[in-house]
Amino acid sequence: MVPNSGYQYTIPSCLRPGYYLVRHETLALHASYTYPGVQFYPGCHQLQVSGSGTKNGSPLVAFPGAYKATDPGVTYDAYSATPYTIPGPAVFTC
Repeated sequence: MVPNSGYQYTIPSCLRPGYYLVRHETLALHASYTYPGVQFYPGCHQLQVSGSGTKNGSPLVAFPGAYKATDPGVTYDAYSATPYTIPGPAVFTC
């Protein structure tokens, strides 16, 4: 991450026009081997989608409450060579 360099991502073309609040997180894994696990550093931004899409976004989640202690990725041994599962709801696709 480079300060003030921004991020680029593609908004699915099928997404219905409107205003959206996008939540993204940086996850610190250095002490995630035991509960409470990974450290979440959330950020949000609002955007306006235009176009002719007709689909609503994926199912919504509420904060707090979107993560449980038993969810994959909430606890993880970052010093092992095992794959990491990012916690949270499924990513929206068309």
